[in-house]
Amino acid sequence: MKKNHERRMLMASLTHVCMWSNNSWKRITAEQASKLHPGGTVSAHSGLFMCELCGQYVSLTDGAVQTRHFRHSAYEKSKNCPERILGASCSPSYGTLEHDLPTRITGVSPSSFRFEIGLIRAPINSLASNFCIEIKPKGESATPYVFTKERLNYESITYLPIGEKPFEKYTLTFKNGSDKLLEFWPTEINGIDPEGTLFEKSSGKKLTYDADVEIEKEYYLLKRGYFYRKSYSSIRIREIVQKQFGWESWTLYIVSASAFSEEAARFFLDFHCRLTEHPVSLQPVWPLFVEGNYIVKHSQDNMYMLVEGNVATVKTFPSAAVCQLNHNVSYPKLYEVHCSSRQQLISAGRTQALQYTYFWKEPLNRVGSSPAILVTDLSGSEIESGESTTLPHNKTLLFKSTFDGELIISRKRVVDKRKMFADRQLELDGLSYGVSVQVVIGLDVVWEINFKKRQVSIADDEVEILKKIHNTSGIFIPAPHSLRNILAGMSRYPRICQWIRKCIREGTINEQSYRRLQDAYRSISINKQGGKL
Repeated sequence: MKKNHERRMLMASLTHVCMWSNNSWKRITAEQASKLHPGGTVSAHSGLFMCELCGQYVSLTDGAVQTRHFRHSAYEKSKNCPERILGASCSPSYGTLEHDLPTRITGVSPSSFRFEIGLIRAPINSLASNFCIEIKPKGESATPYVFTKERLNYESITYLPIGEKPFEKYTLTFKNGSDKLLEFWPTEINGIDPEGTLFEKSSGKKLTYDADVEIEKEYYLLKRGYFYRKSYSSIRIREIVQKQFGWESWTLYIVSASAFSEEAARFFLDFHCRLTEHPVSLQPVWPLFVEGNYIVKHSQDNMYMLVEGNVATVKTFPSAAVCQLNHNVSYPKLYEVHCSSRQQLISAGRTQALQYTYFWKEPLNRVGSSPAILVTDLSGSEIESGESTTLPHNKTLLFKSTFDGELIISRKRVVDKRKMFADRQLELDGLSYGVSVQVVIGLDVVWEINFKKRQVSIADDEVEILKKIHNTSGIFIPAPHSLRNILAGMSRYPRICQWIRKCIREGTINEQSYRRLQDAYRSISINKQGGKL
C-alpha cells in the first residue's frame, strides 16, 4: 500500500492547462480540477481542458494508479509540446523573430479560391535592381513564384500571388539581397494545414496558431477532404466550394459561432483557435503616428500602446525597453516602448506572436507618409469631406485608402462599422439623408461626410405651391374625398389649407390644380420621412 501511495504521488502533472468555464478559458491546476470532477477520468473528448502551450486537448486522470494529473493524449498529432520537451518549468513564450508572414485567401467564389502571401515593408530601397524573391512549396518540385524588386511596395505591405493549390509550408529565398531582410521575411512560411485552417472572412487573412476567435464573426474553414460534421446547436457551417488538385480534394466552408458554449469552444479548438470575448489586439495611441498594414510610422523616441486580451508577453526586436504602465486587470494594458532603432518589431502573444507590427521612425511630413483616402461616386467623381445636401448617384460611395482603417456609419448613433484594407476598394451603398460616414485611420478621423436635406423656408415653399395650383386652366371636377387627408397633412401651410377648405365648401376643384396639389403633398410626405432617418 505504501509503495502504491508513493507511485501515486510521483506523477508530475501538466501545469499549463486551461478549462472552459463561464464562457472563457481559465487557468486551472489538477488539484482544482479534481475537486470539480471528484471521480472518473475526464477525457480529451469532453473538450473541457486544453494545454495552453500547444493548443491541444488534455485529460484529467482518474487517480486509480497515480495522483490525479493532466496528461496529453497519445493520439495527438503533435508531440512537440514545450512542457513535454522542457518540463514544467517552461512558460508561454516565443522567439522575438517568430512570426508568420500574413497569408490570405482571395477570389472566393462557388468555383474557386486562391492564395497570396504578404511581404511586410522592409528596407529594400538600397538593394540592387536585379534583386528578386522566390517563393515555392517546401519539398515540392513545383515551379517557384519569382518576383522582382519593381513588384514590391517600398512604403507598405505587398501581397504576392502563390496560386490556388494549398501547401503546408513554403520557402522564401532571395537573390542579390541582404541578410537584414531575414528580420522581416522568414525563410519558411507556414501555409495551409490539411486538417483545417481558419481565415478571417472579412479580410481573407489566415489565422495564426492559437489565434482568438469571436462569436457571430464569420470565418473561412479550408480542409482537405470533406468535413463530416454532426448537428451543432451553436455552430453555423455552410459549404462554399470543393476543388480537386490531382488526387486531393479540398473543401471551403463559412463557419461561425452563435453563442459561447463548450460545443463552440471545442469546435474551434479542433483547429487550434480559442473562442473568447476579448481577442488579442495591439494598438498604438501616442504620440502622433500614421498606421498602415503591419506598420506604424512615427518620429519619436518612445511610443505608447494599448494591449488587450489574454497576452502572456510583449516583445521587441531589436531588444528595447518595454514598460507596462498600469496593472489594473479591468483595463487594457498600457505599455511604453523605447524605440531604439529605425525599424522596431513589436509583438504580443502567448506561445505564438498573435499580433505584431513594425514601428518605423521617420519624419511624418515626408511625402506619402500621411494617410491618403480617395472617395468617389460610381462615375469616378471625387467626393469632398464635409456636408452634402445631395446624395451620390445610386446612393453609393467608393472608398480607397493607402492604409488600413474603418468606416463608421451613423444615424445619430453608430449603426454599422466596416473594416477598410490598404489599396482595396470598399463600396458603401444604401445612403440616405440623415446618415453620417467617417473614415478612421488609427485614432484619427481623416474623412467625414454628413448627408442633410436642404432646408427650405415653409413660407417660401408655400408661395411656390400656391403659384402652381393657381396658375392652371381646364375643367373642374367634384372635390375628391382625399382632399381632407391632404388638408390634415399640410397643416403647416395655412394659406394652402384656406384654399383647400374653400374647394371643399364649393364642392369642386380644378383638375390640374388637384394633380399639382397631390404632387406637392407627396413631396412633403417624403421629406418628412427622410428627416426621420
